[in-house]
Amino acid sequence: MKQRFFIGLSLLAAMGVSAQDQAIDGSLSIGQDGGASLGNGNSLFFRGVQANSDELSIYRFNRAVNMSDLRVGIGDDYGGAGDRFVIGSHNWQDNKFYAHMVIDGEGKIGIGTEAMGAERLAVNGLVKAREVKVEGGIWPDYVFEKSYRPLSLSAVEKFISLNGHLPELPSAATVKANGIELGEINRTLLKKVEELTLHLIAQSKEIKALKRKVNKR
Repeated sequence: MKQRFFIGLSLLAAMGVSAQDQAIDGSLSIGQDGGASLGNGNSLFFRGVQANSDELSIYRFNRAVNMSDLRVGIGDDYGGAGDRFVIGSHNWQDNKFYAHMVIDGEGKIGIGTEAMGAERLAVNGLVKAREVKVEGGIWPDYVFEKSYRPLSLSAVEKFISLNGHLPELPSAATVKANGIELGEINRTLLKKVEELTLHLIAQSKEIKALKRKVNKR
C-alpha cells in the first residue's frame, strides 16, 4: 500500500513539473555520446497548442562520419509557405515581434521583409558584396558575325525621337515600376556597345576614304 502511495505521488509530481516552465542555470545536454551512426540524432521538439499544429524541431543529422548537420525543421508541409523560420526582435514598447529574416517552407528567404513574392531571395535594403556572379543567357558576340546587320544610325535616331530611349532597353518608367534583371540588362548594354563599335569602325573607314580623296586632289 505504501509503495503504491509513493508511486502515485511521484506521478503527480512529474505531471506538475511537466506543466510548468523550467529554468536551467547551466548547460543542457540531450542524449549521450555514441557511435557514428547515420541519420537523425537527438531532437528537441516544440509542440503546438493544438493537436493539428505542425511540428517544429531542432535536431542533429549525421550525413557521414564527421559530417553532421544541425537542422531546424519548420513543419511537415514541404513546398508550402505556411510554416516559417523567423529571426527577429520583440519590441517591448508596442509589444510586437518584428521579423529580421524569414525562411518559409518553399525555401524562400526574406531579409528585412516578409513579402518574398515569387523571388527566392527578397532583401529590403542595401546589399554589400565584393562580387556578384550572374549565370545563364547568350552573350551577344553574334553582333560581330558577318551576317549581323545592326540598325542604322538614322533608324536609331528615329526610334529615340518616338520613344525616348534606346531600342531593346527599358524606359525609365518601366524600370521604376518593375526594376531590372542584372543578367538581361548587362547583355543588352554590351550588345549596344558592340553595335556602337561597329558604327564607329564603319565611320572610321568612311573618314579615311574621304581623306584619301582629299589628298589626291
